[in-house]
Amino acid sequence: MKTTLQKGDMILFFAGETWLSKSIAYLTNAEVTHASMVYSEDSIVEILADGPQVNKISLQDNDRQGHKAYLMRHVPELCFAPLKQSADAYLQSDAFYDFPGLFLLGGLLIYHKIIPSFQILNCTELILEAGILMLDRFIHQKLLHHTGKPMVCSQFIYQLFYDCGGNYRIPIVNGCFSARKNTDACCKGEICLADLLREGSSMKAENAISSFSIKEEDMDAPSFAENLSEKLYLALSQSEQALLDLNFLSAKPHDTSRVLSLARQFLDRVKQLQLKLDMDLPLDAMFVTVADLAYHAPSLEKIDTIYVKRL
Repeated sequence: MKTTLQKGDMILFFAGETWLSKSIAYLTNAEVTHASMVYSEDSIVEILADGPQVNKISLQDNDRQGHKAYLMRHVPELCFAPLKQSADAYLQSDAFYDFPGLFLLGGLLIYHKIIPSFQILNCTELILEAGILMLDRFIHQKLLHHTGKPMVCSQFIYQLFYDCGGNYRIPIVNGCFSARKNTDACCKGEICLADLLREGSSMKAENAISSFSIKEEDMDAPSFAENLSEKLYLALSQSEQALLDLNFLSAKPHDTSRVLSLARQFLDRVKQLQLKLDMDLPLDAMFVTVADLAYHAPSLEKIDTIYVKRL
């Protein structure tokens, strides 16, 4: 029986071959890393580098002909009219995809458990530095020229439903950034930066780091995100294997002090951005991932695995 797309369905695409895509998949423990919504029988609405857009698609028979994806559907089914109205508003707005991958990865590293090897802490520092610099740019420069919201792909799709209110709002249960108790937040050999931040809440503002190893102009290089994502992915996978081999030497607690200071500065910038944008979403909801939509949204049901070709 051939799969039939329904307007309002979500199409969650599997990770691609870029290091950024692989890193996001690794950190969220998911196969999927890009989200879209079915807009018509042969098109999807999504947010890409050029902003919100509608793109024509066709279903294919295998991954040699199309990109592998999950087809998700809200249960119970919803009237598409409010979702279309929400999508059309963003298509006509100044919304922009200006939370690049490093910003998302920075958020993931802050809230997610990590194996504290020296290599990973080094990558974490670089990512958080880049995130702080990017947020400063958003707050002090780009927001002067944009009235719309900056969003990543999963946040855009989540927002389409959220803006409709009521039953359209998608609950996320035990998601990537859901609050967890300290007792079960981490496995042996791993740390959770969010927990360490809470434990060290007395950290004073004067401990903020002002000198960064990254220059703002470095981030404009096309290869910057991919190069840093490659370092992160390799550090994560190598550290995990070392831990499995019981031949793992983790960083000492004092080695995390710089990371924690950067993490606090990063979160401060995020909160500033929320105020600037007058966003009514809680902090956790700003970081809805594609993995949350695929695995942690009880109102969404996986209908099928499909193969999608953009036309």
